[in-house]
Amino acid sequence: MSGGRGTIDDVIIVSTDGSCLKNPGGAIGWAWIAHDGVRFDSGGAAVGTNQIAELTAVLRAIEAHPGKAPLLIESDSQYAINCASTWLPGWKAKGWRNAAGKTISNLELVQAIDDAIARREGPVRFRWVRGHVGNPFNERADELAGIAARDWAEGRGSIGEHLVAKPAVSTDSTDAEAGPRTRRVAQPRKPTSQDWEAEVLF
Repeated sequence: MSGGRGTIDDVIIVSTDGSCLKNPGGAIGWAWIAHDGVRFDSGGAAVGTNQIAELTAVLRAIEAHPGKAPLLIESDSQYAINCASTWLPGWKAKGWRNAAGKTISNLELVQAIDDAIARREGPVRFRWVRGHVGNPFNERADELAGIAARDWAEGRGSIGEHLVAKPAVSTDSTDAEAGPRTRRVAQPRKPTSQDWEAEVLF
């Protein structure tokens, strides 16, 4: 970055998505995929909601990308984007209560997202994208989340997985940088600055 302004090459862009096979109460899956076409992760739970899946995808994406580089999270869920950005400051100022004075839904996940943003050295921004219009990263995240949800529905999920990570006990830098598993995938079409215009967000 130069002059305090990022360019498309400086920004880490990650697409997220969530899936719930029967909303509410069915098996869920979440996924994120970085736009470098190399890193992605996914997981799920036996029971949940679509909102939980979407928020978990956002949380995992932030946790998996520490460092100083600007991070842009894209999601086709307006709920997830608003929870992580527009609504979050007001909720926090009101003691995590909504306009009706009631505790917000999915409190634990929203607080975990707030904490992950605060702990990250570089800035985090969020952008809503329309789903199912040919965006290769959004489509791939949707596919991965669906696969994870079906795995959980069929009993193939990992019983050790937590939707909200427990606080780390170790302070070892190696542990902190390890993050979720990383897998290699075929690289989708490379985005251009005209496609994403990420530089205007930082």
